[in-house]
Formats: sequence, structure tokens, C-alpha cells
Amino acid sequence: MSKKKFKLLYDADTLSSGLEKTSSRAGIYFCFLKILKEMAKRDDLDITLFVTPKNKKSVQKVVRSEIPGKKFKMLTLWRIPNRDKIDAIAKICSSDRNIFQSVLERFFIYSHYFLNIVLRKIYCFILSFNKYDAFYSSNLTMFNARKELGVKRQYALLHDVTPLLFPSYFPPSFEFQFKERIAVLNKDDYYFTNSEYTRKDFLKYVPQIDPDKIINTYVGCNVSYTVKEGDLEKVKQKYNIPQGKKYLFSLCTIEERKNLIRNVRTYMQFIKKHNIDDLIFVMGGGYWQHFIEKLNLVVSDLSTDKIIKTGYVDDEDLPVLFSGAEWFTYTSQYEGFGSPVLEAMNCGCPVITSNNSSLPEVIGDAGIQIDWDSDEQHIEAYEKYYFNDELRKENSKKGIERAKLFTWKKTVDKMLEVMIK
Repeated sequence: MSKKKFKLLYDADTLSSGLEKTSSRAGIYFCFLKILKEMAKRDDLDITLFVTPKNKKSVQKVVRSEIPGKKFKMLTLWRIPNRDKIDAIAKICSSDRNIFQSVLERFFIYSHYFLNIVLRKIYCFILSFNKYDAFYSSNLTMFNARKELGVKRQYALLHDVTPLLFPSYFPPSFEFQFKERIAVLNKDDYYFTNSEYTRKDFLKYVPQIDPDKIINTYVGCNVSYTVKEGDLEKVKQKYNIPQGKKYLFSLCTIEERKNLIRNVRTYMQFIKKHNIDDLIFVMGGGYWQHFIEKLNLVVSDLSTDKIIKTGYVDDEDLPVLFSGAEWFTYTSQYEGFGSPVLEAMNCGCPVITSNNSSLPEVIGDAGIQIDWDSDEQHIEAYEKYYFNDELRKENSKKGIERAKLFTWKKTVDKMLEVMIK
């Protein structure tokens, strides 16, 4: 008799962002994807993907492309608009009407709204007969599967509390949405975190979480070292990096928290101080439009022939750029985990990173740690790597070994141990 499979409802909505090469196709997207890929290997799991109707086709395309040969069942459920939004629509629609028209329009608006609620409840009741063992999301979610679908337990992976710590770095709408999602966290559900630092942050800023139900499960590495001979020359040509030049590499969404302006400024000070002409700063990653203009102002004042902005870097080019760099710099002001640091180490690239938040958990003793807000320490770190081949080689080897500690198999093993046992 075959063993009964664990029925998991997997929130896959975020996978829809994988179709476009923008800043949305970054850390959280890859986390969703890699965890699903790893879970798909398990014979003891029966996985159903949970998506909203508008994202269904996009998610199907991503899954077919990224997990070929694996077929998933899909469950779609439409969202009900917030009641305040419906009230506002009704008020606007009836503002320029006579009393009869106003009453009629309000009747249709609210009838449609409440009919949707009733139909959704009936549909959820039918879906509850699937008897899912757990609902899992790799992000904050407003959906309560326990209440609406009768799912036994609910789990979510928490990444960071950045919008709470640095609200000025985000549009007001983003901060509001984040606080809305934080508000639904509770003592009954279970939570995973991507680092011990993130676990402590959520316990500090979201006290309603039960400390016994939030578990650290370090995430894995998104980039592996598969570079072949001749790849570096091709990639340099693709991103307009001069063939005869060495380069340092930076990869992140271009936002204020990532500390790129200080990185660029101190790099320029470093090469001027030592009259260096053979080192280029290659800056990779998607960007936030409201910040890029500020960065461009700084770069335009600082001899842009020394700085190359690649924009979004294709997945297959990342290991090449990492392994070909003299070093990787990632001195962020705050990180829930800091996957690019792990990716660089896994590709044998020496790393300079910050000594704050979760980053020491990732880098260990395999790189250089500095204060994120110290220009002097940035320049000193650049000097250590540029003038010391042995240190670069030593940290390259240490990084490769360190990266072996973080795998998606370990992440999913720990999650499923909690879910199933």
C-alpha cells in the first residue's frame, strides 16, 4: 500500500513576475521558484499551485519554462475588493445622478459586490473537500487558507522588515501595503525566516507572532558556477566591458538602501588616489525609477567611462560576471539575507560586504566586512583586494566552501520537517 502524500497548496502568484526582466524578477521571485523546484522533486508531496485568475497564464508559462516535464494542478480564486473601495466607487458613480438613478446604480454596485462574496464562499466550501494539509507562501500574504479553505495549517517565508525600518526609501503605497500584510500575521500560523537576524526582527516588530512558531531556514543559492572557456570574453562584449580591463562587480536593485552611491564615489576616490587605469566598476541589476535619476547625477559627475551600468543581467551571464570579477562589492545598509553575497561566493568571487543585519551570517570569515557608511573603510577594502592577489585567492576558496552550507535542499528539508512532523 502506497504511503499517503502530503497535500500542499503552494502560493505561486509571485512567479508571474518572472516573465519580464525587471527588478521584480529578483530575490523573492527566485526564492519562490527555487523552493518550488526543490519541492517538485519530492515523491511524498502532492502540490497544487494557488494563483489569482489574472496571473494564471503567466504562472503557467514560467512553470513550463523553469520546471519542464512537471505538471501541477492549479487552483484559482478571485479576490474580493476592499469594502472601502466599493463605497468610494458607489459614491463617485452616483454623485451626478438624480435620486432614482443614484439608488439604481448603488443597488447594482452593491448587489454585484455581495453576490461575489456569496459565490466565493460557496466555491471555497466546495474547494475545502480537497482537504489540503498545509498552505505555503514564500512571501507575506493576505489570504487565510485556514479560514477560507479549511486548510489544516498555514506557513509563510518572511524575508525582512525593510519598509518598517526605512519608510522614506519606499513609495507611500508600498509602505501601506506592507503594513497591511504585517497586520495579518498572527499567533496561530507558522513562519519561516531566511536568517536568524530576520527572525529576531519579526519577533521585535511583530509581537503577535508566537516565538515557538517562527523558525529560521536559511535559503539556498540561486547561481552556480558553470563557466566555460571563452565565456568571459563573450559576456564582456555583450555588456560593453573593455576586454583589456579588470573589473569589480556590483549586483542589486538600484535603490538607496543598497548604498551604491557610496560604492561609486569611493571607487572613484580609490582609482584617483592610486592612479589606476585598468579597473572598471560594473554595476548590474534592475532599478527603481525614482532612484535612478539621483544615481545618474552622481555618475555623470564622476567620469562615466570608468563605470558600466549593465541593467538587468541574464541568468546565464551571472556566474560568468561573478567569476571573472576581481571582487564583488555589496555594502547594503540592511539585508534580510543578501543572496548576491552567497552567489558571488559560490562562483569563487572575493566579497566585500557590510557588517550589519544578516550579512555576517552569510559571509562568515570568507570575505571582508566593513561599516556600510564609512568611505574610508570602503577605500581600504578596495586596496586590500587590488594590491593583494593572495588575499583574493584565499577568500575565493573560503567563499566556495562557505557557500556549500546554503542549499535549497537544506531549506526545503527543514521546512517539510516542520510541516509534516
